[in-house]
Order: sequence, then structure tokens, then C-alpha cells
Amino acid sequence: MLSLITRHLKETGSTNDDALAWAQNGAPHGAIVRADFQTQGRGRAGRNWESPEGLGLYFSLVLRPQIEISQVPQLTMLAALAAALATESVTQIPCNVKWPNDIILRGGKIGGVLSEARSSGEARSDHTNLVVFAIIGIGINVNFSRADLPPRPILPATSLYIETGRVHSTDEVFNEYGKQFVALYDAWENGGWPQLRAEWLQRDVLQHRRVKAQGEEGVACGVDESGALLLQTSRGAQRIVAGDVETDEEYFA
Repeated sequence: MLSLITRHLKETGSTNDDALAWAQNGAPHGAIVRADFQTQGRGRAGRNWESPEGLGLYFSLVLRPQIEISQVPQLTMLAALAAALATESVTQIPCNVKWPNDIILRGGKIGGVLSEARSSGEARSDHTNLVVFAIIGIGINVNFSRADLPPRPILPATSLYIETGRVHSTDEVFNEYGKQFVALYDAWENGGWPQLRAEWLQRDVLQHRRVKAQGEEGVACGVDESGALLLQTSRGAQRIVAGDVETDEEYFA
């Protein structure tokens, strides 16, 4: 079973950067860097991630899975799913996921995942390229008020506080996340993504919506057994393995 070891910092630039440095210096599988405040938090595609002190949960995991580099997006989805399950447990409100890395609560985004990985850089005889380590960064809006949220987010944003009307302990959310992540990771390690696919599809807000991704436009039809997004387009079924997804709908009710 995966064991988690945490370094808790008062302030840092980016927990992903700290976790990367630690990983390069021998951080064990399951190491976590958590910070109360990030000055240079970031999301996908280099976007800024607002990380004010006391209002959110900001941490990054170091993982050393025996997988190909092409499988790292599965870890992103696993981390997002763990956040959804942890949020459900803490708030008692159903929580959803948006492929590949967003956590959605009552139609608004409460968090996201940023994954980075390093591989050996050398393809083996079977043409695979194994991961040396992966960094999985997670940010969750816990006690943000409406005034604390970014003025023009890409997706409508919300927080646990906004949706429940009460302040939550970031330690409680973090501890619940750890429990959910370990359970999902062990299931994934033993059975691969097919073990988690049904759990993802139950919470997938993109299903049956018209979306755009990687130059393709069509109706989202869930994810396949490798974690790729499935689109039904005018050219037939297409697999999207990475990238952002746009939808004409601004609210995931």
C-alpha cells in the first residue's frame, strides 16, 4: 500500500517546484510537499493559480510508478477523482470531474491538477519509455469567498465555503484526500485505469455535451479504458489523449 510522507511549509513559490527538487534529490514514492501559501502557484499551460494563505489547499505528490510516460495522464485523472471523493466526504455534496484535471462542485470549479513527469529518455527494445518520477500538484478552493476568487476564471469558480456556507479545516480536507488517493492509487496499481473508469464516468460532467479538443469538435462520450476522452465527430469516433477541452456551456449544472 502507498505510504504518504508530508513536508508542510508555511510559504513557498510552488509546491510542484519544491516536489521536483526533492524528487531529483531522492524523495521517496509517496512524498508530499504542502504549503499554506504559494507565491508562484501555477495551473495547466502556465496559467497562474491563486494561492492565498488560509483559503485553499496546495500540495504536490512525488510518485515513482513503474509505468510508461504515456500513462501519466491517468495519474492526473486519478488525482482529480480523489479530490472529488474527498470533497464529497467532507461536504456531503455530490462532486464531479471534468476531463482531464478539473474538480467541479455544483457547476463551479473548486480545484485542479497539474502533472509533470521525468522519464529515462531512452526508449526500450519494446519502444516504451518508463517514468523515473511524476509530480502531481493539487489545488483546492476551500475557504475562498466570492471576493477572493479570480475575476475572470476560464471556468466558473467556487469553493467549499461558498457551497456549504461554513468554514472548513484544510487539514481535514487534506487528510481525507490522502485516504481517497491511497485507495484509488492502490486500485489503479493493481488493475490499471479500467479499475477506476466506472468511478470517473459516474462523475463526468462532459458526457453528452458538445465540446472542442485538439482541433476536434463533437459530442463527448466518456473515456476509454486508457483514460482518453472519446468524441463522436462528423468523421466518426475520435480519441483525445491530452489537452484542454472547450464547451459552449459555461455552467456544469
